[in-house]
Amino acid sequence: MEILLLRLDRIGDFLLGVPAFRALRAAYPKDRISVMVPSPVAELAKACPYFDEVYIFDALWLLPDETASERRASALKLIKFLRSGKFDRVLDFRYQNRMDPLVTGLSGAKVRAGFGLGVGSWLLTHRAGKPPKGMHQVERNLLLLKALGLGIEGVDRSLAVWFDEHDHKTALDHLPSQGLLPGTPRVAIHVGAATPSKLWREESFEVLIHELHAQTQAEILVMGGESDLAFAHEVTDGLECPVINLVGKLTLRQTAALLKECHLFIGCDSGVTHLAAATGVPVLSLFSAANEVGIWKPVGEKVTVLTRTPDCSPCKAHECQRRDGYFCMADIRPEEVVEEAKRMLGKG
Repeated sequence: MEILLLRLDRIGDFLLGVPAFRALRAAYPKDRISVMVPSPVAELAKACPYFDEVYIFDALWLLPDETASERRASALKLIKFLRSGKFDRVLDFRYQNRMDPLVTGLSGAKVRAGFGLGVGSWLLTHRAGKPPKGMHQVERNLLLLKALGLGIEGVDRSLAVWFDEHDHKTALDHLPSQGLLPGTPRVAIHVGAATPSKLWREESFEVLIHELHAQTQAEILVMGGESDLAFAHEVTDGLECPVINLVGKLTLRQTAALLKECHLFIGCDSGVTHLAAATGVPVLSLFSAANEVGIWKPVGEKVTVLTRTPDCSPCKAHECQRRDGYFCMADIRPEEVVEEAKRMLGKG
C-alpha cells in the first residue's frame, strides 16, 4: 500500500508531527509511506527514518503574497500529481486553510483523510473534527490518526531530529579548536522568527548577550538563517563581548548537531526553537502573544517559556497591529531572560 502524508507548512509544524509520523510507521510497518513537504523542510524529512520517499512541493496557496490565480494554479498542479493513481491513501495534517481538504478530497486516492474544514472536506473519506480549544499541536496531529481508526493512547509523544556524522563534523568545525574551559557553558541564541510579530527587538538581544556573557562567561553562539543576516548584524555590530556568529552558515541538520553540544538554547517562537527542543538541549523560548502558547509551545522536559498575555492575544497577526506603543515581545525584558538563563545553567 502506498501512503502519502501532506505536511506542506513550516519547520515547526513538521517537527511537531513526528509523534504522528512515528505512530503511522508503527501501524503500517510493511507499507510504503512517503511525505510531501516544502523546500525549507526537505533536509529534515529526508533524514527521518519513518519515510520511504520525500516529495518537495511549495504550496503557493499558503503564502500571503501570492495572487489568487497563482494559488489556484498551485493547488491544481498538486491535484494533478495526486491523481496520477500512485497513492492508495492521502493524509493531510493541515487544518487552517479551506484549500487543504479540497486538494486531498480531489486526490483520487481510495482513502482521503483530513480535517473537516469547509465544503471541500465533504470529499474526504475520513474527517477529523475541529480540535478542542487549547489542544497542543502534537495532539491535534494525532486526531487524524484517530479518524483513521488508529489508537493513540499509548503513542510516544516525544520529538526527534536526525543528522549524520558529516552534519556533526561540519557543525563542530565552526567552533574554536581549543574547546571550552571547565565550567564554561555554551549558549546558542537564535535571533530569527517567522514573522515580525514574533521577533524580539535587536536592543533586547544586545543586552541579553552582553549581560549573559558578563555574568556567566558563556561561550555564545549567535544563530539564524540567511534571511536574518541584516538583523543579526544590527545585534552583534556594537557588542563588546566575544560571540561566534553562525548566522547563515549552517543547514538545519548541522544546526541540530551543534545544538547537541550546547548547554542552553534561547530563541523566539520559530522553527529552530522547535528544532532545539527536539535535540533535547534545555530551551528558553521567548514566546509572542501572536500565537496560543498552549497550542504551539516547544515540546520537551527541559523547555521554559517566557511570554505575555495582553488582551489582544492571540492576535495571529504578521505584524503587531496595536497603535498604543505596546508590543508583547518588548514587554519581555532582557534582565528577566538573563535571570532565567542563569537559573537553567545552574548559575542563578
